[in-house]
Amino acid sequence: DKGEYSTKGIKAANEITVNAGTVNIRSYDDAFHANSENELENGKTATGNVNINGGNISVYSNDDGIHADGTVNITGGSVNVTNCYEGIEGAYVNIMGGDVSVISKDDGINATSASGTGISIGGGTLYIYAGGDGIDSNSRASYSGAVFSGGKTVVICASGGNSAIDTEQGYGYTGGYVLAVTASSGGMGGGMAGESYNCKNFSSVGTKTNISLSSGKYLEASIGKTNVTLKMPCNLSAMVICLGSTDTEVSQVSSSSASLDANGVYWS
Repeated sequence: DKGEYSTKGIKAANEITVNAGTVNIRSYDDAFHANSENELENGKTATGNVNINGGNISVYSNDDGIHADGTVNITGGSVNVTNCYEGIEGAYVNIMGGDVSVISKDDGINATSASGTGISIGGGTLYIYAGGDGIDSNSRASYSGAVFSGGKTVVICASGGNSAIDTEQGYGYTGGYVLAVTASSGGMGGGMAGESYNCKNFSSVGTKTNISLSSGKYLEASIGKTNVTLKMPCNLSAMVICLGSTDTEVSQVSSSSASLDANGVYWS
C-alpha cells in the first residue's frame, strides 16, 4: 500500500526509455513514473519524459499506468495497461506508433498542459476503454488541444458526464481513422457527448450517429473504405463518432466472423 515508502514500479529522477524486451509491472502506485522537479547532478533540468520505442509492456496499477511530468512518447512496441486509475498521463502525450491498449477507471489518456497540443496521435493502433474521459487534453489551444494525424483509434467512454474525446477548446484532425463511442447522459447526445465532435472541420472529416449498444454485441462501422468491428464491453446509449470520412455507416449485429484482437477489435 501507499505509505512511507514508494510503491511505484519503475521510477526515475529524469527519464525512462524502453527500446526492447519484456516488462511486466504490477504496482500499487504508478507503474512508470518520471520526475522533472529536480536539478540533475550535471546541472541540467530533468526532462520527466517516458519514451517507449519497442518491447512488450504489460501494466497493472492502482494509480497511473504511465506517468510523465514531462512528455510520454510512444513510437513502437506493445503497451497493455490492464488496470489503472488513469492510463497514460503527462504534460504532453505523443503516440506515433506501436500497439497501445488502456483500460482505466478514470481518463484513458490525460495531458495536463494548458498550452500547445497536449495529445498527438499519429500512428499505430490505440484502444481505450475508460470510466472517465477517453482522451482528455487540458490545453486551451484553439482546435489543437488534441490532434489526430494518423493511426487507428478506438475509444470508449462508459460513463455519462464524460466524453470519448474531451478538450478545452476543440481538437484537430488531419488523418487516420477514429471510432469514438461516448455514453450519453440525459438522452442521446446529452451530457458531455458534444465534446467528441468539437472539431473545427468536423463536417468535412467525420460523422456522428446515435445508437443503443448492448454488451457482447458487435458495433460495425465503415469509414470510407476502412472497416472496424468492435465487440461492446458494456451497454451504452451512445453517440458514435467516426473520423476519416463523411461516407460512413454504423450498425450493431449479434454475431461477427471477424478475427478480433484481445480487445475485441478488428480493422480491415
